[in-house]
Amino acid sequence: MVLNIHSLMGDNMTRRIAIAFLVLTAMAVGSRVQLFAHEGHEHKVMGTVTMAAVDHVMLKDKDGKNVTIKVTKDTKVKAKPIIKVEQITAGTRVVITAVEGKDKTMTATMIEVGVAASAAK
Repeated sequence: MVLNIHSLMGDNMTRRIAIAFLVLTAMAVGSRVQLFAHEGHEHKVMGTVTMAAVDHVMLKDKDGKNVTIKVTKDTKVKAKPIIKVEQITAGTRVVITAVEGKDKTMTATMIEVGVAASAAK
């Protein structure tokens, strides 16, 4: 019986590559949350406003979760016509750019106002 060393090494190498790929995939999936939500970076939150006030906006995000985002005097509102945060009505679709703080709260830097859900139909 003659052993082909190249074929043995090839099978071993293929197996190692497959294992490495599986390990890296598992690590990426397991750390997904940390990759997308971490302190100090901007995040986009899309959803429908349930309530808006001078200091915060509450909305139901695209996944159906309730989210509260702080609003400061530096928060910009992009809408036509120009409105203040507290003038955003329930049912209005928004895209909020926010930064997560050390305490895990989100603070809006920009609120882009879309249309009310009933008007979009």
